[in-house]
Amino acid sequence: MSKFSLNTLGKLLADKSGLSQVEAELFIRKMFDVCNQGLDADKQVKIKWLGTFKVQATKDRESINVNTGERFTIEGRDKLTFTPDNILKEIVNKPFAQFETVVVNDGVDFDEIDEKFGEEQTEDAPEQVIDFLDEEKTATPNPEVVVIESEKEKEDELAKQIAIEQAKLERLKQAQLEQERIQKEKQEQERLEQERLEQEKLELAQQQQALKAVVEPAVPASDESEEEEEEEEESSNSHHIVIPRYLVVAVCLIVVALIGGMGWFAFNYGQMTAQRDHLAMQLNQYHQAPAKKVPAKPAAAPLSQEQKLRQKAMEDSIRMAKTAEAVKLAENSDEESANAEKAKQAEAKAKAEAKDKAEEKAASKIASSQYDKDARVRTGAYRIIGVAQTVTVGAGQTLEQLSTRYLGSGMECYVEALNGTSTVKAGQKIKIPKLELKKKKK
Repeated sequence: MSKFSLNTLGKLLADKSGLSQVEAELFIRKMFDVCNQGLDADKQVKIKWLGTFKVQATKDRESINVNTGERFTIEGRDKLTFTPDNILKEIVNKPFAQFETVVVNDGVDFDEIDEKFGEEQTEDAPEQVIDFLDEEKTATPNPEVVVIESEKEKEDELAKQIAIEQAKLERLKQAQLEQERIQKEKQEQERLEQERLEQEKLELAQQQQALKAVVEPAVPASDESEEEEEEEEESSNSHHIVIPRYLVVAVCLIVVALIGGMGWFAFNYGQMTAQRDHLAMQLNQYHQAPAKKVPAKPAAAPLSQEQKLRQKAMEDSIRMAKTAEAVKLAENSDEESANAEKAKQAEAKAKAEAKDKAEEKAASKIASSQYDKDARVRTGAYRIIGVAQTVTVGAGQTLEQLSTRYLGSGMECYVEALNGTSTVKAGQKIKIPKLELKKKKK
């Protein structure tokens, strides 16, 4: 069976893939290192389109030397087996498709057959080895020196290339570690934000439960006292009729409502009586005032009963009309005062809103004037009125990418004017401006 060195495999791979000799040898070396690590760790390595390498342990066993007939022990060892992939199997077996397939049972030991063929080969080998050695002795030594020197140069070049590749791998590992650190920081921030939201929800739920507990009637103490009184009454008089609790509560509420209604009616009745007496007194004063200015007249003849009733009816109608007019004036004055109060409140609210709008407009003008120093912002279609949000720059992101993501294409001038820089680096905090469309001048 022919064997290939690392240089031979590297040359074949370089011719096949277009790589350099050094890169091909470095790739093969790395592949074998990875396979060895996988076999040490998992005892099995599977390579796509090539096959599966598997380590199998064999125990100590006895065997017989076919030449001498002596028994000897073969020590146990780890045996590496290879199962080719279907694609590789078809490629290798295609030239031998005309042969018939022979099924071999599992567990058959071919070590003795291999040893027999090995001994046969060793018997035939010496003459060829001697001839080969003789040929080597007759060869000139100069080419060997050249080959050794070229191999040393290749080894030095390979060592340099390996050092360069290791440096590249180290830089790549550092970049991956930095990316993982940034990802962990983002995950930690998201977790803290989630915990904060859950805490706020929990506090809100506790506040709602506390409000419900306050609104509900706190009557446990009264219930216990009522139960004690009922037990005492039952113990003192076993023939006492038990009244349901809800009926007692309903009767108490009805009594309280009646008392409140009577008090309200008495208060309103007293107020109406006092108002009526006050109006009657004012009416009497009104009638008595002009009587002093009128000159004395001769005593009139006594009025009849019908005239007295008519006069009394007229006085009552006049008094009722004036009373109604006074009540109407009082109601109108109350409505006017209420309307005036509402108007004052509306005017104060309008003034406050106008003041807030003026302050906000002035603040936006001041903020906009600060960034108008940049000609792109000054002549642009938008003005900066504040900060919409603050974001963290990720790995590989630029200021143009951030402005395109949050504001749209061609808006990086506003982000530069707000942050005062045109270059960013990973982990830097960048403010995204809040924009307002400028009004067109007429």
